[in-house]
This record gives sequence, C-alpha cells and structure tokens, in this order.
Amino acid sequence: MITYRLEKAEPLSVLEIDNNFRELEQRIKTLEDHATPTKLTIEQQEDVLIFKTNAETISHVVLPKFQPIFKGAWKQLTSYHIGCWVTTDQKLYACQSPHTSTQEFEPNFWQLIFEGGNNA
Repeated sequence: MITYRLEKAEPLSVLEIDNNFRELEQRIKTLEDHATPTKLTIEQQEDVLIFKTNAETISHVVLPKFQPIFKGAWKQLTSYHIGCWVTTDQKLYACQSPHTSTQEFEPNFWQLIFEGGNNA
C-alpha cells in the first residue's frame, strides 16, 4: 500500500518512501507481465471517427462540417484563407491557399466553383 504524506499528516520516513517505490515497481511489473497487445483501429462512419482497441470502442470523434465563408465580391488588399468564397466576373471561387490579395485577381489562389451565364 502506498503511504501518502497528506494522509499521514507528517513527512514520510525513508522507509516509507522506499516502500512506496517498491509498491510502484511491483505494480508496473504486474502490468508489464499481464499486458495484452493492443491494436488501435480507426473506423469512419459518415461524419464520425470511431477509435477501437482490441475491437472495444474507446472514443468517438465527430468531424467538423465544412462551411464556406462567403466574402462577397473579391477585393484588393484583403486577407483570404482556405474556406473563403468570393465572386468576380460572374464566377464563384473558393480560396485554395491563404494569401492577401494584390491589385489584380490571381486565379492560382482560387478554385472555380461556378461560372454564371450571361443574362443579355
């Protein structure tokens, strides 16, 4: 049994400290002797990741849903990051690379999502 200073309400003796280390060492040895190999597996079901060890579920993680951030019309000297959507020249674009826009629209930072028609 481990002796705790707070429970004893006075400092531990050298013997009590040694006994605590012996107890911990024995507990670690027991764990090592009886350890079973664990295999971590991760399954995905729709928007949830399921973590399992030895076929036993240990955790579920709900994946975040992507929600674009519509910024309206593209603007000069504006900071954009992945997930920002803008319009320019009747086209809808999604930002592919974080950047600050320059004086001209630079298509290499953007992915075309939709191209509008001419209503004339």
